[in-house]
Amino acid sequence: MGNRKRRTKLAVITGAGVLGVVCAVSVTVGSAGAAPDENGNHCTTNVGNGEKKCFGTLEEAQQYANVRIKGNAGGAQTRVEKRTDVVIGTLFEHWRYGGDSITLWGSRPCTSERKTSFYFNLPDEWKGRVSSVQGWAECEVTLYTRSYLEGVSSPRFKDLTPVIDGTWNDLAESIEFR
Repeated sequence: MGNRKRRTKLAVITGAGVLGVVCAVSVTVGSAGAAPDENGNHCTTNVGNGEKKCFGTLEEAQQYANVRIKGNAGGAQTRVEKRTDVVIGTLFEHWRYGGDSITLWGSRPCTSERKTSFYFNLPDEWKGRVSSVQGWAECEVTLYTRSYLEGVSSPRFKDLTPVIDGTWNDLAESIEFR
């Protein structure tokens, strides 16, 4: 009788462990394949072809961009321009990387010559909303008060910038990546 109780306990513990692993895998797989949400507040955009997808969370948007870029054997099937595509920056609505966001990717890292590698005209609903930026892939970020890199330009943001203060907060209409 004692052995039977131990086996039952062991079966329950093993079953709970297996169920825990199945649940953990389900959560991981579910978030990796997050479905785009047209009304989501966190979007990704390919600066080369303009492809845009939105998600409910920043994590889902960034994960989508990373999956599209890295290790994608499908290549043309998913419209990744080149296997060297990289995330070049993320723009945020609020200070300290809060609020809505746009994660941008391009076909390569920025160059050491600091010539314009990419630019991005903000969609109308984003003009005058950028309050913090993250430049990635060796890119420095410059904000412009008008589309197509026209108007007044900000100083270059060479590092992650959690607070775009005073004169540049909520003024950008286009972004340059060097």
